[in-house]
Amino acid sequence: MLFSGNDQDILKVLKMNQDNCQSTLDQAKAMNADAESSISETDKFIAEMDKKLGIDSSGAMPPQIDMMPKSVMSRIVAPDWNELVESARIAYPDKVSIDDILTQEEYQNAMRHLDSINDEFSRRTGFRKVDWAFFAIATALQCVRQYVLDPWIKKKRAGASSSDEKGRKGNVEPGWYHADTDKILTSRVPFDAQGYSNNSTVAGFLKGGGHRTVTLGHDPIMGWVFGTANILTNTLTRYDFQSAHIKNIPGKGNTIYALADTSRVFVACKERLMNEGWDGKIAVGSAVIREAIHLKSDINTKKSLPLPVVSVVSPAFAEKLCSYGIDTASVGTEIGLSIAINTLISMVHRLSYDESVDDPKLYEVRTRKIILYSNTIASVSNVIAAAITKNPKILDVGGLLVTITRLFTDIRFITRVKQEFVESQLDLHFKGVLDEIEKMNEISQSVWCC
Repeated sequence: MLFSGNDQDILKVLKMNQDNCQSTLDQAKAMNADAESSISETDKFIAEMDKKLGIDSSGAMPPQIDMMPKSVMSRIVAPDWNELVESARIAYPDKVSIDDILTQEEYQNAMRHLDSINDEFSRRTGFRKVDWAFFAIATALQCVRQYVLDPWIKKKRAGASSSDEKGRKGNVEPGWYHADTDKILTSRVPFDAQGYSNNSTVAGFLKGGGHRTVTLGHDPIMGWVFGTANILTNTLTRYDFQSAHIKNIPGKGNTIYALADTSRVFVACKERLMNEGWDGKIAVGSAVIREAIHLKSDINTKKSLPLPVVSVVSPAFAEKLCSYGIDTASVGTEIGLSIAINTLISMVHRLSYDESVDDPKLYEVRTRKIILYSNTIASVSNVIAAAITKNPKILDVGGLLVTITRLFTDIRFITRVKQEFVESQLDLHFKGVLDEIEKMNEISQSVWCC
């Protein structure tokens, strides 16, 4: 583990002091060994002399000499911290890690202490009996939603049709890249046109899928840009960003009349908004409202709207997904109901919180685990069921998206809470160590001052 900034200075000073102490200790051991050897030889010599002279010199040893008089100790000054840091930086120009300071035994002790903290976190965020009950209920509700509620909603939607275009008129204006402001809200949207004029350049313009998967005006996201622009300019923009003019032909209604320049479509919209005063601004606002009305009308029909942006990649694939019931309406419904169940479980589980027993963040970890585990089991079982039965219509795409999102958000939250818990426990441990060091420092200062 590497540190930076002030932490590195502290580690380097600790490493320098450790090495200095070890060097001093090694020197002291060598001197002690030499002294013991000399004393042993001296004692042996004295013993031999006593034996030869017949005397006893054991009681004639001089008193112990004070090697460091107090007058000298009082003049010794503790080194300045900045000086220590500067010396340590010179001695250790590279980064110092905690492994360079701890011995193997100390490192193992530290890891055991960290493991004990992790075990404590797991114990305090593990499921209780009430949590298991919530987990079972949450999983059951998600499965009921997948196999009962979602199919029922799709069946109800199967008989619905769009009523937006009924009673509305086609485009009869002679101009290009322009729709009259007072006709925007009453005319049919141009990107619903499916007939063709006699102009050979637009023959087969909508090939590649149904008109909703081929036209960008029907995209739930991109439609707010391209659909609005098409309404303002009486044009249609295809999935490959090629555009065409839409004109009303007697007996045929709105038809794909001739090719158009997509860049000019947006230039015309910009000029309308910036250069035509309030009429232009009202026109743009009306086009946005018209787009919203049309998307709302189409989204709850049998074929609904394609998934966002998929049409740009492949209209055929978007069409195939829609045939399986994987469209904006179904996926949006699945996402909404899945989130609603998760929210309900979270709210009710929160009612069981006891502040005298539980830490609020650790309790939230338990709540998120309940939601995450129940969503994961429900989604995995659904994918397996769809694969075994080879029936993609039962695939819970919306629930799967919610599960994937929670995998990222909940795991990140749990990891952050765990890190805070470990750091708080380590802070408590090191606070005790620092208190001991402070006491030792006070004793040391009293010795230096004497």
